[in-house]
Amino acid sequence: MSEEQESRETENSPTIVLEEMIAIGSQKLANVIGLKLLAVVEVRRQEESESGWMMKLEFVEREGIPNTMDLVGLYEAAFDQSGRLQNYTRLDMRKRGESYN
Repeated sequence: MSEEQESRETENSPTIVLEEMIAIGSQKLANVIGLKLLAVVEVRRQEESESGWMMKLEFVEREGIPNTMDLVGLYEAAFDQSGRLQNYTRLDMRKRGESYN
């Protein structure tokens, strides 16, 4: 797909609302990284443009016994206005029950 076609597709895509973004974004990132979603921590419009979304989500990186030994990763992901994943990164990791550094 050319950049022009993709640009037209994005311009014609309906803008999704917050509740839809939470459902779409959490499912897409879980599918990409293959981990179990623990929590959606933050969802907001991108500051530089009103057309995209930023999300922070927690995923279980490794399950432990007891579950207080689970390793939890905090991820940040960017999505375009129609919910397509643009990029993501792991920001931090912690044991469940502990705070981030």
